Amino acid sequence: MARPIVGCGFLCLAICTFAGPAWPCSLCLMSAAKESMGGEFDRAGFVLYGFAANSKLGGAQGQGTTEFHIEKILKHDPNLKDNKALVLERYIPVLDAKAPPRFVVFGEFYKGKIDVYLGRQVQSPVVVDYLEGAKLARAKGREEALRYYARFLDHAEEAIAEDAFLEFARSKDEEIGRVAKHLDPKQLRKLLERPKLELERFSLFAFLLGNCGQTADVDFLRSQIDVALKMGTSALDGLLGGYIAARPKEGWKIALSVLNDKKQPIIPRMAALRTVRFFHGWQPAETQPHILAGYKAAIPDPDVADFVIEDLRQWKIWDMTTLVLEQYRKPSHAAPIIRRAIVRYALSCPAPEAKEFLEQIRRQDPDLVRDVEELLDLYKK
Repeated sequence: MARPIVGCGFLCLAICTFAGPAWPCSLCLMSAAKESMGGEFDRAGFVLYGFAANSKLGGAQGQGTTEFHIEKILKHDPNLKDNKALVLERYIPVLDAKAPPRFVVFGEFYKGKIDVYLGRQVQSPVVVDYLEGAKLARAKGREEALRYYARFLDHAEEAIAEDAFLEFARSKDEEIGRVAKHLDPKQLRKLLERPKLELERFSLFAFLLGNCGQTADVDFLRSQIDVALKMGTSALDGLLGGYIAARPKEGWKIALSVLNDKKQPIIPRMAALRTVRFFHGWQPAETQPHILAGYKAAIPDPDVADFVIEDLRQWKIWDMTTLVLEQYRKPSHAAPIIRRAIVRYALSCPAPEAKEFLEQIRRQDPDLVRDVEELLDLYKK
């Protein structure tokens, strides 16, 4: 079975205060900031696979030129014509001409000139088959694409394994939740056994295993929850998510106990909140009582209040309006970022008490309300 979690890291609960309605995977927020090859593929005018050769160093700070020899066109642009090679205006070291570095490059034609703006170095041409298969799978919908990417999470070519993970990290919670039960638990067990596995990957794989694994797998997740709480690791979010999926009653009890325990370090409390956020993205109706209970426990916590209140505003959940507004005058919640979150919530909330609250704050601090209103208007445009 997998090794215990030994790392410890802090992951932000949100990528930014004003995240859009379609957040990426709540369990992989740091990795979600990275672009996958599929995303680059869609954006690029052309995508090529080939090798670097005849690099020439010139000028200052590593400037120079390199020939890029095209072996495969993955996405065609008519402006490429019959070119077999491109000259890149940058120096790429070629240490062995018999085994030159190979790349997948992404580019476009800008004002009639070739602009290769990104290159991903790869170890073998297997990445070509991977990208071509991904293109076909993505054409069939996001679920089919994730099933395809799941097959490559343990690929020997790290560029492919990382890209497959990034595709999950950049997916919506509901997309991951729907596909999780269809995956291969044997593959996920092996992934979790890898030494020095990144925490976000561990978290995601643990969640997936909880949805498709057997009793022994779920027992393993339970044991790792204890390890995560003891060590204070952020991978608790996926462990809790997988355990909740398999044993909802027990799993939610643990998650809510973490959120209600202010003696817990910030990292596990944030991780438990990410778990709650994930289930809101995946099963909002089915898990709403637990979501409300979790966020009710977190609102009085100044360490996470601004994130929680902003989530409630964006989700249009007004059940806890009184509790949210009460925090404004507490010394524990006097930080500007928290007070701005409360005012932002009140400006969006249709409840009469929110209107009364805003009238009071306008008299006391009109600049604050005006600034928050202007920022909200900006993000509506």
